[in-house]
Amino acid sequence: MNLRLRLVATLGITLVLLWSITAIWSMRDLSTQLEESLDQRLAQSARMVSGLLDRVPATAWNGTEDEMSTIPSLDGIACRVSSLRGQVVAGTHPEMNDVLAVEAEGYRYREHNGQRWRVYTLVDNDKRITVADRLKEREALLLKVRQAAFYPFLLALVGSLIALWWGVTRGLAPLSRLQRRLMSRSHDDLSALPVHGLPSEIRPLIHSFNTLLSRTRRMLELEQRFTDDAAHELRTPLTAIRTHLQIARRVDGHRQYEAMQQAEAGVDRLTKTLGQLLLLARMESEEIIRGSHFDLTSVGEALATAIAETGSHDHCQYDKNVYLVRVALPEALLVTVLRNLLENAMRHGAPGAPIEIAVQESEGMAFIDITSQGKTIATEYLSRLTERFHRGDHPQGSGLGLSIVEAIVTRAEGRVTFASGNGVGLRVTLQLPSG
Repeated sequence: MNLRLRLVATLGITLVLLWSITAIWSMRDLSTQLEESLDQRLAQSARMVSGLLDRVPATAWNGTEDEMSTIPSLDGIACRVSSLRGQVVAGTHPEMNDVLAVEAEGYRYREHNGQRWRVYTLVDNDKRITVADRLKEREALLLKVRQAAFYPFLLALVGSLIALWWGVTRGLAPLSRLQRRLMSRSHDDLSALPVHGLPSEIRPLIHSFNTLLSRTRRMLELEQRFTDDAAHELRTPLTAIRTHLQIARRVDGHRQYEAMQQAEAGVDRLTKTLGQLLLLARMESEEIIRGSHFDLTSVGEALATAIAETGSHDHCQYDKNVYLVRVALPEALLVTVLRNLLENAMRHGAPGAPIEIAVQESEGMAFIDITSQGKTIATEYLSRLTERFHRGDHPQGSGLGLSIVEAIVTRAEGRVTFASGNGVGLRVTLQLPSG
């Protein structure tokens, strides 16, 4: 069942139940009020007859029962006037003495020839007046009144259901338009859906859907970018490896050994480049969240691991206070950042020059400076250091190390800056949330 039918069914059933309860309650109240009104008119009839009889001479009450005056009768209405001694003075239906012969004052029901009558007796001074209504006429009148009251209820109910269907259809019209817009879209259209003109209840859903579309679009862009990068970067080493292997098949001796060494070096470079590409793709597609989701990492311990992996122990200079600072970054990622920076310093710095490492903490942030000696880098090239595959004058690198550093630090809500000059080849400053 779709949403429209579900809403109409739910609200319609509720509306029918409410209207039915109201109609039943109104009909019962109407029946009670009509019954009371007819009883009051019956009593008023008896009082009217009593008032007329007050003008009758007293000698009329001294005769015998056989001197009863007969009043022309009306169908469905009966009346009898008698004295308190039982003498019948006047009446409309002599054959209904069993119904009209009531001594006690008040209302009651009587039956005559299979028909029920509503009887009222009034005792006034020395006379007794009994009037009666046949219930058949009362029931016919009540049926007409109920019919007159029921048709407006029925019309109001049908009109309410029609108005409900129209209102629900009109209210869900934005969803129908949205559905048609989605159905008419091409499979590669991931643009955001417009929220203008939509009800406020639907806008949060559309905003969430647009957020999902944005994430999907970003994931597809990252996937396409990774594919392009891999195709761009891996083509050259694969070609070189294939060339060296072809040479190795054609030559012997030392030249074959050199060709195999070159092919092996190409495989190593290819493996490293692919690993860097995968890591960068993961950094761009995942969020590194600050907080208590992971333990704080000691800068000193991560630095020691990075130095061991790069074999740069003889080149690095740092104080022991690096072990006192902790940053809100997983250890594996911090080691990756420091390893890439150390490799970059060893590859691009002056041969044999020291690599100075300084760490300080201020206002909840840790500042890690890695300084290497070498040629001064022009200002216009500093901003390009984090570009993918930008190798400068050293084509043997992959050109991804500093891109990975920036991706990790940025997603950890930190910053990375570069400076060069005044005897410094390159100073890299990492600003990371500390513990």
